[in-house]
Amino acid sequence: MPPLAPGPRAATWLAKDARQAALSLLLVVILTALLAPVHFAVGVEHVTIVYVIPVLIAAIRWSILSAVIAAVAGVAVSAFFFYPPVFDLRVNDPDQIIDLALFVVVAVVTGKLAADVRQAKSRAEAEVLRDALIGSVSHELRSPLSSIMGSASVLSEAPAIAADERLASLVKGMREEADRLNDDIQNLLDATRITSEGIRPHAEWADPGDIANAAVARKRRFLAGRPIVLTVEPNLPFVEVDAGLIEKALAQLIDNAAKYSDRNSQIAVAVRSGASRITISVSDQGDGLMAEEQVRIFDRFYRSPRHAASTPGSGLGLWIARSLVQACGGSVAVRSAGVGRGTTVEIELPAQPQLLAEQDSDE
Repeated sequence: MPPLAPGPRAATWLAKDARQAALSLLLVVILTALLAPVHFAVGVEHVTIVYVIPVLIAAIRWSILSAVIAAVAGVAVSAFFFYPPVFDLRVNDPDQIIDLALFVVVAVVTGKLAADVRQAKSRAEAEVLRDALIGSVSHELRSPLSSIMGSASVLSEAPAIAADERLASLVKGMREEADRLNDDIQNLLDATRITSEGIRPHAEWADPGDIANAAVARKRRFLAGRPIVLTVEPNLPFVEVDAGLIEKALAQLIDNAAKYSDRNSQIAVAVRSGASRITISVSDQGDGLMAEEQVRIFDRFYRSPRHAASTPGSGLGLWIARSLVQACGGSVAVRSAGVGRGTTVEIELPAQPQLLAEQDSDE
């Protein structure tokens, strides 16, 4: 049986690798042609280190394989042309052997660093392209979605629809799904805004209890029938934050709790004060978190393998929530006792306890 020929994609990769290897060797040849006259005329020592240049270029422009080829070629050319016995690959001088060994170490480290820089640049360019695509698609979807939401709202109030239980249920479902899609699109737009423009909070003194009340009221409309219990400690100090951003972050946490817990289970939102800080926690009785998930849960686009196929989502909600809170000078942490034992996510905001005392004394 004849050997299998490489497929079109494999052949393309092989051709690309061969071309890059040839270019790496060409760089070594050109550098040798420039260096040889100078070496033989002036007697320059330690020429090997110069061959780091083609290694660096190959690693940045092409691949780590082409950088390795350039490094091997640099060692061979140095031993053959510049170190006695000339035109022989043997090297007898211990200093020159050390010179070649040091070059190998420097070439490997330099090549690896340069390759990392190239990969980081490629990832950054891919991120920019992805954000631009997400932003463009999201904006294009907003207009037809707004029309769908408006139509669903008008239909839900029509007497003929309200009188027909089946049609009313269909319209209600359409409106809920449109609202959910609108939230997903808003998440995508928030993600592109955070990465491209950054967040510019407009801080002002706000009551954390009011922020929590607004977020819970907002989510109760979309999570109809879902038990959400809000507990607010009395006499809370004010916080100097962008209340809109914190409300949006808290709404994301409530959404996340609802998504990963049973529909009839309770979501508890609590606001309490501590030593110069306010803590707003969202606790559910849902799936809980594994140790690895607790480490990665705030990563952008992270989806747990346990839920990726069964639970819809973009992996942006918690990342957006943390970004919004951090922009206001706060922090977000998560804890869970394990799988099936629920999750608690806490927002911590810097507070000014003395502000409340001053207000009380003025009154």
